[in-house]
Amino acid sequence: MRHPMLIILAIIAIACTAVAAADDPQTQSTATTVQSFTAVEGADLMAKLEAAQSRARERQVPYWSAYTFDVRPGVAVDAAVREFNGNIQTMGDTSVFVGTTAGGVTVETRNLAIFLLREPSSNQITRMEVYNLERKREYSGYPVYWVGRANNEESLNYLRAIAAAAPLDMLSERAVLSIALHDDARVGGMLKNFVSSSPNPRIRSTSVYWLGQVGGESAFLASLVRNDAEELKLRRSAAYALGQSRERGNIATLQQLYQTVKEVEVRRSVISAAGNSIDEQAAFVFLLGVTKNDADWESRRAAVRQLGHFKREDAVDELMKIYNTDTNVEVKRAALRSLAETKNPRAQTRLTEIARTESNAELRKTAIRVLSERGEAAVDDLLKLFDSEQVLEVRRTALQSLSEIKSPRVDEKLFQVAQSDGTSEVRRQAIRMLGERVTKRSFDFLSQTAQSNDGNGEVQVQAVKAIAQRRSDESVPLLIKIAKTHPNQMVRKQAIRSLGETGDPRAVEFFREVLSK
Repeated sequence: MRHPMLIILAIIAIACTAVAAADDPQTQSTATTVQSFTAVEGADLMAKLEAAQSRARERQVPYWSAYTFDVRPGVAVDAAVREFNGNIQTMGDTSVFVGTTAGGVTVETRNLAIFLLREPSSNQITRMEVYNLERKREYSGYPVYWVGRANNEESLNYLRAIAAAAPLDMLSERAVLSIALHDDARVGGMLKNFVSSSPNPRIRSTSVYWLGQVGGESAFLASLVRNDAEELKLRRSAAYALGQSRERGNIATLQQLYQTVKEVEVRRSVISAAGNSIDEQAAFVFLLGVTKNDADWESRRAAVRQLGHFKREDAVDELMKIYNTDTNVEVKRAALRSLAETKNPRAQTRLTEIARTESNAELRKTAIRVLSERGEAAVDDLLKLFDSEQVLEVRRTALQSLSEIKSPRVDEKLFQVAQSDGTSEVRRQAIRMLGERVTKRSFDFLSQTAQSNDGNGEVQVQAVKAIAQRRSDESVPLLIKIAKTHPNQMVRKQAIRSLGETGDPRAVEFFREVLSK
């Protein structure tokens, strides 16, 4: 006989679990989800689907039939993740994740189901979705007939028939995606068959992508990359799939393809794919060789951009060397962007130096722009650069880069520049940026500037434009006042023009009043 206290504790635990689930808007327990469906019985998948059809025919409304299957590990569908490193493939309502959280944990969902929406009279499938049963859904308000779990053989055969019979539309593409999500040794062969025989380019492309995830298909993917008779886009997709594969040794395959494939665009795809290889050291050496030896500057640029993904000290050293030695401006720009991407303090020091001393103004501006990607850590350097810079366009680039960083110090600088900078163009730029900051202080400043007596009409016009971007309850009354009373005709015209773009009833009344006089 069970102890009464144990029973009470068990009840409390169940109640607490239920409350926790109810408090989480993103999740719903499997039991709760399935219990809200109508279960149907049958000897196999087809018998259960027929039973669902019979039940639905009585109601004569569209209906879902749904079943679960053995899900491939390492993939997630509609996962509730905030920070994600990897690839996301979106198809209709379905987002498939392959990758990890920011902490390196593989994201996966194992409780998935295939949902088929049908018309009751013809039983025609009009829509297919793969849904995560842990997420709350309304299923468009249609009834759901729950078939339960289908074994892999019957599920794969059923989906293959749908993919083969469906027209070249989203339904056939969903069927292929559903097949790819199965944990079964037969999936690779089925996907290869779609690549070889499907007339639908999107089905072929989807199949190629998933062949990279399935594994064991490097030779087939490499044959696609080499095939000069194949579509260029599919060859590039095959190279990308090789880079995404978790198979060791694929970097050697990519290197061989780079050396033998003649089509330049395909070779560039091979270079980009190498940056995703799990063989980091071999990939780094390969990419570095491309940056030094490839005659095609776009290929060198592609390799340089991939070097920025490597979080290692020697990547910073090599990128600095590339910037100093490569004569192509676009490759130099890529080196600057990759330096910023490394998030290395030494990289920031070098970027700041280039932003101050580089003789090429365009490269200076690129260095300034990428500095802003470091956020608060770059504010001091950008402020000093703005204050010391004499070239107008470079100053404006520095101010624009500062405005992209959320910082109280940046806000103070914008107010300062908007009030007193000696260059009209820079003042107007600062005013425009303040208009994008939705605070009472910025609105008050814009109001004072637009109505001031400093005599700079161009600055006042910019303030009116910035005011017009604010909420109508703030902007419209002030714009009407400026349109009626401002002594500068140019400023009044801008206020009237801005009012005409609002469609606000108060603006309409203002125009009626003006026209009636």
